[in-house]
Amino acid sequence: MVRLAVGFVVWAAAAWVIWISVQRGRNLQRTAPEIFLGAAPLVGRNFRDGWDWRFSWGWVAAGLVAIALTVSCWRGWWDSLRMRWLLVATALGSMVFAVLLALTDGADGLLHGAEDKTEYLANLKITPPAGVFVRTFVARLHNYSVHVRGHPPGFVLVLKFLQWIGIGGGWSTAALSVLATGLLPVGVLVVTNSVAGQLWARRAAPFLIVSPYAIWMVTSADAVYTAVGALGVAAISVGLWRRRWVAGWCGLAGGLALGGVMFGTYLGALLLLVPAAVFGWGLWRRSPGAIPALMGAILGVMVMVVGFLAAGFWWLDGVRQTKLEYLAGSAQFRTWGYFGLANIAVALIALGPSTVAGVLRLRDRRLWVLVGASVVALAVSHVSRYTKAEVERIWLLFYPWIVIAGASLFLPRRTAEAETSGPALLIRRHRAALWVGAQASCTVVLQAALVTKW
Repeated sequence: MVRLAVGFVVWAAAAWVIWISVQRGRNLQRTAPEIFLGAAPLVGRNFRDGWDWRFSWGWVAAGLVAIALTVSCWRGWWDSLRMRWLLVATALGSMVFAVLLALTDGADGLLHGAEDKTEYLANLKITPPAGVFVRTFVARLHNYSVHVRGHPPGFVLVLKFLQWIGIGGGWSTAALSVLATGLLPVGVLVVTNSVAGQLWARRAAPFLIVSPYAIWMVTSADAVYTAVGALGVAAISVGLWRRRWVAGWCGLAGGLALGGVMFGTYLGALLLLVPAAVFGWGLWRRSPGAIPALMGAILGVMVMVVGFLAAGFWWLDGVRQTKLEYLAGSAQFRTWGYFGLANIAVALIALGPSTVAGVLRLRDRRLWVLVGASVVALAVSHVSRYTKAEVERIWLLFYPWIVIAGASLFLPRRTAEAETSGPALLIRRHRAALWVGAQASCTVVLQAALVTKW
């Protein structure tokens, strides 16, 4: 009875937060259009009205993929996959589903987030050579587009490299996001398997394919940061169960990846809470490679920090200057009185209803290591008050680590750690398949209605 009451309160609160954010956001857009939302509390491409219900074979095809995934969960096909094939299937499914969603708006659905004048690619014509660019980044920050002003110089350097080897441009930038969309669930599932076991990894996989945050994956550079961060945590988690030098090298690879994320987005520093929680779990379980992996990870992060410092960019200087640029821009019109609630509404939309249901059912402390750490990281970002609006994109770093809570929907509470079959498990699997379908349906409907800026 207590659990039922708690569940009712949570669902009611979530619905109220979304509803009030939509209503207040519409009124705020009319009186203060400079907040640049358009689809309050989400950001639409048209800042006055980002909603545009439209028919497209893209989202129809995505719907067919969602149906096929739901059927596969109903029949239990994911339960029999070996880990390597689970990773392949999830990676391919994620890319196909997200690309089909983006194709709702044709090729522009893939390219707009790369080629828009506010994005990174537009700056290549005005940026100096890489060395000068890094050295003068803080001093010249006001010369660049809004997205470059809001981030460290890392992603511009990636685009410069692609241009240097002759494959620069909008399509290569979009291809990076597509590739990241496939690599992200691989990293998350490797960590889930390492921390909680294959049972939980198999159950989490479908939710990593169809959750609503997929809408912003192939259209945003933040997808690249999210995937690199997940692979970094994956390398560290693998190192926990290796010995000596192997663990150290895994930790070093993970640290380099996570350090790289810090120079793509300043929120990369908060993502470090996830590997920190993984390390804590490894130490508590007395994993043989915990200490070598930790030392390697710290070294990897420091290599990235010192490397950029030697090139002329100090991370904290970038944070301070970005803060000034942020407060001088649209943030001055985005009041915390609204966005303190609207950010939460956006997170609930991006995570989807199955994530809420999964969090309510989740009892396994191993999976809570990942879910809890990412929730804390998201909460810290929120209360900092430097993420007002656009969190459907900004918080992509954290969403996949919370979405895996949906895995709990596949298991009866009293047999959460059992591999056995039986009527209770069969009934729960069928119910969970419906949750997968509901999650996918919300994603497709949202894509059919929203013309996102990214």
